[in-house]
Amino acid sequence: MKLIRIHLPVVALVVLALGAMNASAQEAGNRGVYGRSTERRNPSGGVTYGAENKDLVPVQFIEAYVLLNATPDEFVAVFGVAQEAPTAVESNQKVNARIEQFLSADDKVGVSRSNSYVDMITQNRVYNFAPASADGTIREKLTGFETKKTIAVRYKDRSLLEKLVAAAAQASIFDLIKVDYVINDLAKIRSRLLEEASNVINKKEDNYARSLSLKFKRNAVFQETYATFYPDQLYQNYTAAESGSVEQSDDARTRVVHERKSSTSYLEPLDKSAFDVVINPAGLEPTVQCTLYLKVRYSLTL
Repeated sequence: MKLIRIHLPVVALVVLALGAMNASAQEAGNRGVYGRSTERRNPSGGVTYGAENKDLVPVQFIEAYVLLNATPDEFVAVFGVAQEAPTAVESNQKVNARIEQFLSADDKVGVSRSNSYVDMITQNRVYNFAPASADGTIREKLTGFETKKTIAVRYKDRSLLEKLVAAAAQASIFDLIKVDYVINDLAKIRSRLLEEASNVINKKEDNYARSLSLKFKRNAVFQETYATFYPDQLYQNYTAAESGSVEQSDDARTRVVHERKSSTSYLEPLDKSAFDVVINPAGLEPTVQCTLYLKVRYSLTL
């Protein structure tokens, strides 16, 4: 049975440009701006009736689409640090000094070292171009080394992120790569989703039988699809600015220099109108949005 997929609606803003890529906010991190982008779709276009090709027996489908907004149990913020130096040893020592300053400040705000992990990413040679020689040749030469590491910090109180960012800045660490939302018991959430989806299926079956005098015989679960959407997948960015147009001339001296436009971002949660049931309706704070699409196949009986 081929499923028809449709896009979830997105709130329109009066802006010059609205990007489909993810963007950063307080708890999204730079990966939201420069990293992945996630396209969100409904698992079905609502096709609830069909016929199986094998023996042309009429088949009825009843669907349920359920959303649960889960409050995270804890968070993991990942910071990136890099340092160049003339030698590999020196670049590594400088990185370690900045990390040590950051971790010492974390202890003071209530995040112990046991909840931190430093990951060695890479150590590269750095090349640059030397001034042109007498014959006009410009050559690359080795100028030093660069060491890159990341620091993962786990915490439970979401208000600590502001203090961690400030502590990182004092250590000259300015790259907040991402903030992961951690759900410790996804199995429990999926069990709740299945329970609610089953209730929806049963209610729809009863309504069809009572209102339309239809008699059903359940055959099988046709589709069961779980999905989890984290906040960094749900941020959208846009630029609130308008630019004028310039008519290009043939004068080679004419140049057009554009001003830098400031962009911002906002959280675009899943559209609750697409769901039969929403458990724990979303409040002001970002949550982890867990969904279940359940489709049950029936045969019609006389």
